[in-house]
Amino acid sequence: MRKIKILHIADIHFDTPFSGMTPKLALKSKEELKQVFENIMLITLNEEIDILLIAGDVFDNLSVKKTTLHFIKSCFENISKVKVFISPGNHDPFNEKSFYSIVDWPSNVHIFKGSVEKVILEDLKTVVWGAGFNTTHVSKSLLKDVERINGYNNIMVIHGEVSSVKEGNNYNPIMEEDIIKSDLDYIALGHRHKFSEVKKIGNTYYSYSGCPQGRGFDELEEKGIVLLEIKNRFVESRFIRTSVRNYYEKGINIDGCFGYNEVKNRIISEIPKDDRKNNFYKIILKGQISDEFSLSEELLEELLKDEFYFVKIIDKSEIKLDITELIKGYSLKSIFAKKIYEELQNVTTEEDREIISLALKIGIQSISGEEVRINEM
Repeated sequence: MRKIKILHIADIHFDTPFSGMTPKLALKSKEELKQVFENIMLITLNEEIDILLIAGDVFDNLSVKKTTLHFIKSCFENISKVKVFISPGNHDPFNEKSFYSIVDWPSNVHIFKGSVEKVILEDLKTVVWGAGFNTTHVSKSLLKDVERINGYNNIMVIHGEVSSVKEGNNYNPIMEEDIIKSDLDYIALGHRHKFSEVKKIGNTYYSYSGCPQGRGFDELEEKGIVLLEIKNRFVESRFIRTSVRNYYEKGINIDGCFGYNEVKNRIISEIPKDDRKNNFYKIILKGQISDEFSLSEELLEELLKDEFYFVKIIDKSEIKLDITELIKGYSLKSIFAKKIYEELQNVTTEEDREIISLALKIGIQSISGEEVRINEM
């Protein structure tokens, strides 16, 4: 058998709403997702890919623009010599009302419509197996009824959640024993949005490619796709970054800072300019500040907006207090601090500690006469 080249992608989520952004930035992010997909098509041609596997959630929901559908179809037409296989996922299940049903797809595109089926590519000596969601929830594994055809490469594309508990989720729970039993050469998985690394169990390699472009702070760091070369049951793989910009979460210690200018400079000094100007950042403020400095997340975001492409501030700093001395007094501040301190001694979880510490911070600042705003955590 000759070596075949495969590109594995998943979870594109075209026309995702990008909630939490301004309308202008959300629109730009949608267009950048298309740019990412165009770049993937170029990689497909430049790398002389034989088979493109798309492991579900091409669409984000039930609302997709006609221009987006035309764009996707056009992209597939531009790689007409590449065999494209799509496994519909929980966000874009295949049914009579889905976008998969209303588009006249190019002849090089095959969409798996439900239970496991196979497509034999004689010219590539390859069998492509696949299955697809028909509804938004699938509680039993779709990875079954696979019988390896010897003398061929046997690969699969499927959307689902690898589970350690049988039928442990509603997103096509795939057990490790299902993977072993399949005896396939490679399984291209979709659903998890982080690259899993290519793993092997039994004779079968498998991986989650992750999403090709992050869409929020629950999808951090670089995103991309997986290029694979398969021959005689041996798989070589390479992760390729495709994200044009990334989401990052960064903790910044603001110990001793008094005033917005000091905090702003501390943040800027710890993140290189190119990174700030090209990525989304969530900044988590930590450390201790004076009880006389009541920090507003919104105001700090406004002061930083020209320094970042996008910045979100989460203030988890604490106020600097000599609690031992404070609780000895009889002032309102001392009595309040003593009550909260007693609560802190009894907390059993980190979440409770954060909540009570926040109560201490807000209470002390209020008693000190500062204007205090309570922001959503």
